Amino acid sequence: MAKPTHIVDASALIAYFKGEDGQDTFAELLKDDRNVLAMHVVNLCEIYYGYLRSDGLEKAEEAWTKANAILAIIQSLDAQFVKRVGRWKVDHNLGLADAFAAAAAEENACPLVTTDRNDFGRVEQAGALQIVWLR
Repeated sequence: MAKPTHIVDASALIAYFKGEDGQDTFAELLKDDRNVLAMHVVNLCEIYYGYLRSDGLEKAEEAWTKANAILAIIQSLDAQFVKRVGRWKVDHNLGLADAFAAAAAEENACPLVTTDRNDFGRVEQAGALQIVWLR
């Protein structure tokens, strides 16, 4: 996998898949050949279970397949990375999956693409990560 230029949060991919506000910004990121958009597999799990719960197995599988087609999937779970996740969860009061996205962005020294101003607004204000807001 090439080094990611952007880490994608579940909220951003859902907005793109569902045609919500911000989908155009996400599409522009995808079109730029210099960009490598990536997502941690834990955040992909968020996408999968969200679709499974609300739309059923077929839509969940479709979302999984589409995500794997357009994103690099990060699967690291070594001790150093897991500890980084824990620090994000505690230091910024993030949900566990959001802490995985933040840790992946930090580890790859790249911006996080999200729509989640509730949680990541605080992270941006603290200067802890660069955020690309879809809306």
